[in-house]
Amino acid sequence: MAKIDHAAIRCRNYEGAKRFFEYVFEMNMWREIGEKPERKCWYREGIQLCEQEEIRIGEDNGYDHISIAVEDIPGTMAKAEEYGAKRINDHWFFLQDGARIELKPLSEWKLGDC
Repeated sequence: MAKIDHAAIRCRNYEGAKRFFEYVFEMNMWREIGEKPERKCWYREGIQLCEQEEIRIGEDNGYDHISIAVEDIPGTMAKAEEYGAKRINDHWFFLQDGARIELKPLSEWKLGDC
């Protein structure tokens, strides 16, 4: 059986992106490598951040979206908006660099769901 190991996100504001995932989703970084402007870090919860100076929002970023299961969708959405995320609907939003995030209820998450 295959499992998703992580989803990589390109970000111009690397430090801001780290604070975002640590604050909004309470993620725990376990590894960080590289020097500015090409730093990378990994979170135990399956997210990798890749610093990149130029990002052409709206062009191919190498993925469609990331789905994250959370206990409190409205609360998580509110925290994301506090941090500058742009709401799409009640469970989808854009990060400032253009990545789309989908929130799913943790109570409905099952191993193997896509």
